[in-house]
Amino acid sequence: MVLFGFGDFDYACRNIPSMPICNLFFRQLLVNPAGTSAPAYNILGLPAPGSSNFNSAVKNHGVGGFGSCYIPRAGFAGGESGRLGNIANLILCGIAVLVGLGLAAAAIRRTAAVGRVEYTTLFVMYALVQGAQLADNSGLLRQGSLAISWVTAIHTGLLVGLFWNLVWAAFLSLQVVEDGTLFSLIPMFVIGIILTVGSGYIAADTALTITNYFRSEPARSLHNNWLFVLTIIWPAAAAAVYFIIQAGVVVRILREKKPLFTLLGAAVAFIAAQAFYYALGHKICTGTNGKIDSSWIATLLETVSIGLIFAAWQFVTEDEWESYDIPTDPSAAGGYTY
Repeated sequence: MVLFGFGDFDYACRNIPSMPICNLFFRQLLVNPAGTSAPAYNILGLPAPGSSNFNSAVKNHGVGGFGSCYIPRAGFAGGESGRLGNIANLILCGIAVLVGLGLAAAAIRRTAAVGRVEYTTLFVMYALVQGAQLADNSGLLRQGSLAISWVTAIHTGLLVGLFWNLVWAAFLSLQVVEDGTLFSLIPMFVIGIILTVGSGYIAADTALTITNYFRSEPARSLHNNWLFVLTIIWPAAAAAVYFIIQAGVVVRILREKKPLFTLLGAAVAFIAAQAFYYALGHKICTGTNGKIDSSWIATLLETVSIGLIFAAWQFVTEDEWESYDIPTDPSAAGGYTY
């Protein structure tokens, strides 16, 4: 079963109930689709615009997916009465935000650790991504609205920036540049800002058709090569680069088993998150009558992965000062033992 043709999100948006990127196409098809009149209700799976229940269908529509199963918008947020939205993922995203901020606080306190500022930035970015996902993936915002379009665009930009931070963290382990210096921080932040803002703009333009350059043509294919590269290929490639470089450094230079197994655990958790998300979303949605889907499992496993990344970094940058015997006699300079 192929989830994606290159650049096409049609199959994914119809079979993955809460894929945030589909929010962008929903807005585009609702307001300004290419080659057909707006709203493209037949593509969106909505009643005809002149029918009495068209507005309520849009109001209660769930996140992203246009398929036979989706999680309706939460009643407490203005959606379908009695529904809680994507409550499982809402809770897990909230926990993930706290975990990301906790890891960032722990990282910045490790004053002697290599890559302290860079890894702190990575964990803050993770918290921001999960915060954006909480807003655009949990059935809180009205589908097709400006609010969910902008939040999803910000989410997209932050996601691209997060994986850039991951690649830069791997690059630092090669010790080509010294961590914490301007030679490390300037390129990390400058390129990160360019990627985040640029990707966020592409996502926003897709939803709002500011220039019409990123409209799907034909509309039904939900086609956008830029978003496909940024949200499907780039995260996978960046994660592969990180795990390969880090594993190589640990095996060839440090020769340590503990950080290697921790890195392998992080890689397995990340891969499993994507597999569960794409393979089980529709099955869980239909099995629970649109109450939950696989997104909460993916969020849980991704949080486990980021926690294991922190643990692996901690193992390879443990303070060596604890292993020194500091002499009390000033004349015993050079008397340190390991």
